[in-house]
Amino acid sequence: MTAKAKKLTHEEFASLLAVGNASANGAAPAIPAKHRARLIALGYMVFLQGRLRMTTPGRIRIYAGQLDS
Repeated sequence: MTAKAKKLTHEEFASLLAVGNASANGAAPAIPAKHRARLIALGYMVFLQGRLRMTTPGRIRIYAGQLDS
């Protein structure tokens, strides 16, 4: 994990993956509001046009998380 990456719980990371793997035209993934609020606060995703969208730092965090495994 990179020095700047924030520690996520396994459940928060799973929520990040769910949003990252969601199709742009498909149904939006349902993630807990607490996860959504934290991931938005960390800058890993944004709520744009009525839907959660992954940010570049969010994609980098997913990659960093895969390196931790």
